[in-house]
Amino acid sequence: MSEIREASFTATGSVTRDEYDEAARAAGLFRRGRVVAALGTVLLASAGVTLSSDGLTLHPVPLGVAVAYGLFGLFVLPRWAVARGFRSGRAAEEKRVVVDGSGIEVFRGEESQRIVWDEMRYYHETPRLHVFVGRSRRRTCLVVLPKRLFTAPGESDLLAAFGQERAGDGS
Repeated sequence: MSEIREASFTATGSVTRDEYDEAARAAGLFRRGRVVAALGTVLLASAGVTLSSDGLTLHPVPLGVAVAYGLFGLFVLPRWAVARGFRSGRAAEEKRVVVDGSGIEVFRGEESQRIVWDEMRYYHETPRLHVFVGRSRRRTCLVVLPKRLFTAPGESDLLAAFGQERAGDGS
C-alpha cells in the first residue's frame, strides 16, 4: 500500500463527448435535478385535477404545463447541462493531468488548476474511464481520465486503487 501512496500518475490527452457523457452519468451529477423535476411535475399535474361530486375534473392547461415541465426537466435539461459542461470546461482540448499524493492538477496551456484530496468527494471507475468528482471554490469539478491514455501495464489499475483510497466511493 505504501507504493500507492507515493505514486504519481500523468496523462496527456483529450476527452471525447461520449466519454464526458458517460462520466456525467457515472458521477450522478443530475440525479437530484431529475427527482426535483419529477416532483414538480406531479405537483403541477395535481393542480390540473380537481375532485368534485361528479368525480375527477381534468383541466387541460395545467396538465399540459405539467407535461411540458416534466419533459423539459427530465430529458432536455440534463442533456443541455452536460453539453454546456463539456463546452464550458473545454473538455475537448488537450490537457495534461497529474494525480499524486497532494491532489489532482490539470494543466491546460499556461493555466493550471489544483484540486486537493480534501476537496475530492468521490472516485468512480467505469470500463472506459476514471472519474473524480470534487468541489473547488463552490463549483463541482469533474475530472475525467480515459483509460486509453494510460499505456504502461497495470498503471490504470494502480490509479483505480489510488483513487479509491484517496477519494473513496462517496459513501
